Amino acid sequence: MKKAFTLIELLVVIAIIAILAAILFPVFAQAKAAAKKAAALSNLKQNATAVQIYLADSDDVYPQSAYCAVGCAPGPGGLALPAPGAQIYSIYDALMPYTKNRDIFTDPAEPQAINWITALQNTGLNLLPFLNGGTVIANSQNVINFAGSSPNFALFEDPGIPPTLGANDGVRPATVVEFPAETSMFFTSKYVRTGTTNPEADPTRDPSQNGVQANLRALYLNPPSAISFGKENFPGTARHNGQLVVNFADGHARTYRFNAQIGQNLLAPDPVLGGGALNRVYNLPYDLNGIPGIIAEPTP
Repeated sequence: MKKAFTLIELLVVIAIIAILAAILFPVFAQAKAAAKKAAALSNLKQNATAVQIYLADSDDVYPQSAYCAVGCAPGPGGLALPAPGAQIYSIYDALMPYTKNRDIFTDPAEPQAINWITALQNTGLNLLPFLNGGTVIANSQNVINFAGSSPNFALFEDPGIPPTLGANDGVRPATVVEFPAETSMFFTSKYVRTGTTNPEADPTRDPSQNGVQANLRALYLNPPSAISFGKENFPGTARHNGQLVVNFADGHARTYRFNAQIGQNLLAPDPVLGGGALNRVYNLPYDLNGIPGIIAEPTP
């Protein structure tokens, strides 16, 4: 007599396999998400190291978030302002000689979170990334196409792109940073064009958690910048199981829950939201721009 499995036995085996799969698949998914968060943390740690080396080579002066490099027009005080089609030398380009790797600027959980070329072209000037004087994007091997983190626009200063060019645009020396371990440099972010809604913004929640800056919610829910290139167009994003990855001016990097508070009583004058009154500098998850003790928001 030949031995064989009965139908009931086969069904039992299939049921056991299904139960094991239901148990193990979420574990595998969590392990994969944890690995992506670890990679993002490593990328921002290396990013922070690159900034430190850049400072050592640049008399301890931070770069701006963006400069006009090619195709500039003369502006007030001899400033080089972007003309239509100009090439923009960004902070990513400034750090490339020290990273030697474009992937350090990305986040494995969302590799194309910031489409840098699209962000430049949405300014209305159809700007291009820096191509070492070239004119065709495909000819450059080092052009920054995508990023997963954006800079603190107060520390790396606002880009000199009209019409937001202000008297405060310039560079900041590292010596002005009084709290380097609590001053953000880069953070996990995404690009949100003006006229669209940040899909991760909660319209019912005040991100400041204290009511002092209640209108932050509106700013980061629907970015108001006319040229789609303001700080609100690059909000912080808690894409790693509700956590953001942030690096700081002293060179360390760490993760924060989306509703956490960075530091204790980090206040600064706020010309945007508080008429110069002291307000909390960082309001997770969206707002990580500012320098404790100096400015809570970069001037728009």
